[in-house]
Amino acid sequence: MSEQDNGNKSFFDRLQNVFRINVLEDETLREVRSFRVSLKHIYLFFMGLCLLSFLLGIALMSFTPLKRSISGFGDIQGHPEYIKMNGKIRDLEKEINAQNDYIEGFKRMLNNDLQPDEIQKPVTTDNSSPSASANEKASNPQPKPSREEKIAFDHYILTTPLKGTISAAYEAEIDHFGIDILAPANSPIKAVSDGVVIQSGWNVETGNTISIQHKENLISVFKHNSVLLKKEGDFVQAGEVVAIIGNSGTLSDGPHLHFELWYDGRSVNPQDYINFE
Repeated sequence: MSEQDNGNKSFFDRLQNVFRINVLEDETLREVRSFRVSLKHIYLFFMGLCLLSFLLGIALMSFTPLKRSISGFGDIQGHPEYIKMNGKIRDLEKEINAQNDYIEGFKRMLNNDLQPDEIQKPVTTDNSSPSASANEKASNPQPKPSREEKIAFDHYILTTPLKGTISAAYEAEIDHFGIDILAPANSPIKAVSDGVVIQSGWNVETGNTISIQHKENLISVFKHNSVLLKKEGDFVQAGEVVAIIGNSGTLSDGPHLHFELWYDGRSVNPQDYINFE
């Protein structure tokens, strides 16, 4: 076959051409082995080799730990660190939900929609079973303290919210869960300790009311104010002015502050911990 005929052949025709490959000894030129191959066989061999390499790479990436080294490809959900972090996140979510329920209970109580004994203490996450602890506390609510009972706060130094005259004392037996303090008009009312405002707004009976969550499950409540200076979510420091004394709400018959302290879901006598004179 001439070179001209070879040049006129198409690519597919040239694939059918058969070649002989002879293997010779270098010194004697004696033929050791002979192979007959075509271009088609050579192309198929290299294509098969590439396909096999590709499939082998896919298998390594899919079924061996090697896939974790490739960003975005590894199964992160099975990684021990992911499982550990996911568990911590779930525990934090439970604690946040319990704290939100606790705060919501106080809001409802301030709106007279809930009795104090119905407020459930928030649950903290530890190595024990959180759900068991929550169920135990829910089934065993703490009793309402008597006037003589005094609870010790750990490491607490409370600032006086308002200096004045006590016109009505704490009497939990008749549902008077705080004290009434008389003071001059426009007197500022201060936070008793560092904390976060969990409720700030108007109530028909208590008027302008603000409640602050402090550490160790202590909550302070200020009712009948003329002006509220903080909103929900604000962080306040001890001694910071949060409201102005007033006479708002249907339960108020004159300018005064009704002040309450709640510890672990129970009301306590503010005069046991703060000097108002």
